[in-house]
Amino acid sequence: MPRLAGVDHREAVAAGFEIGIHNTGLAITVALSPALLNSAQMAIPGAVYGIVMFFTATAFDYLISRRVRVDLSR
Repeated sequence: MPRLAGVDHREAVAAGFEIGIHNTGLAITVALSPALLNSAQMAIPGAVYGIVMFFTATAFDYLISRRVRVDLSR
């Protein structure tokens, strides 16, 4: 989405990481909030995503940093 909004590449990558991290906290907060879902069971997918997200973010970071190194070597 940031790239569609015209944000440069570095800022778009940073926004992608930030959005993924905040979505985890938001999902858990909504699930546990007494005013909203008030359900520990509904928080489980957000917690699982929070754990899995670190592995996918690491892989994404590796691919992005490798791409940047390749582009700089030209």
